[in-house]
Amino acid sequence: MYIPLLLLAVHIGLCALWFFKGTGSKEEKYVLLPLAICLPVFGLAAVFLCSRPGHEEQETPVSRLYKDVSRETMPASAGRPELDAVVPFDEVLLLSNDKSRREVMMHILRRDPFAYLEMLKTAKSSADIEITHYATTTIMEIQRELDISMQKAEKNYLEDPDNIDTVNRLISALTSYIQTGLLLENRLLQLRRQLSEILEHKLEIFPNSRSAHLLLVANEIQLGTYTRAAEVAAEMREKWPSDEAAWLNSLHVCMASRDAPGKKDISEKLKKAVINWSRAGREEAEFLCG
Repeated sequence: MYIPLLLLAVHIGLCALWFFKGTGSKEEKYVLLPLAICLPVFGLAAVFLCSRPGHEEQETPVSRLYKDVSRETMPASAGRPELDAVVPFDEVLLLSNDKSRREVMMHILRRDPFAYLEMLKTAKSSADIEITHYATTTIMEIQRELDISMQKAEKNYLEDPDNIDTVNRLISALTSYIQTGLLLENRLLQLRRQLSEILEHKLEIFPNSRSAHLLLVANEIQLGTYTRAAEVAAEMREKWPSDEAAWLNSLHVCMASRDAPGKKDISEKLKKAVINWSRAGREEAEFLCG
């Protein structure tokens, strides 16, 4: 009766001895220990064979599994920080081999995919099917997050449309989505029209918002509603006569609408106006007037 218990104790003791003193990685031992304990003699013999001298230098399915899991779960700052410093991501995707491209893609997915959106667009056309899948899936996730953010901002705006904070959040959500370049033509047109409506409302409750004027002019130009764009630009010149952006906006509207008489009129007024020019602003004005 005592012999089986004695043998069991010896078996467990040998398993413990192997776990603490045997060769092999600790991660691999955690996986193999249940096998050693549950299969007396045979299990212990198997783990001894797996952890024989020199085995730790070889790669086994167990050690490979742990390496893969560790690599997938490592923080963004770990692993390959040199990727940022050696070569731009887009060049790696275009020129390097499949393994390097996949390493770069996983590095990006662990960090901030939104910051690499343009690169992800390029990666969608990669000849590497796996890279194309990663890029497409990530872009879809970015769009989903943008949709959720915009819907939340829109809901808050409808609940309190005269709160400047909710107005600004919706404007920010709309502009962020529009600037991604991910929208199809009809959806883009819909959001641009919505953005103009929100900006018009903001100017009603906050008429001296310079940023709202600037954004509204640019958005109306994109929509092709040049008359309204010219009106808002004229309002800017009246409110801020020394602001170079007001005059440059007027010139941009004339250029976009091909309004030669309007451009000539603005050019003549520029010569008489006292404007706080920056070097870049003056050069742009001279180019547009020329």
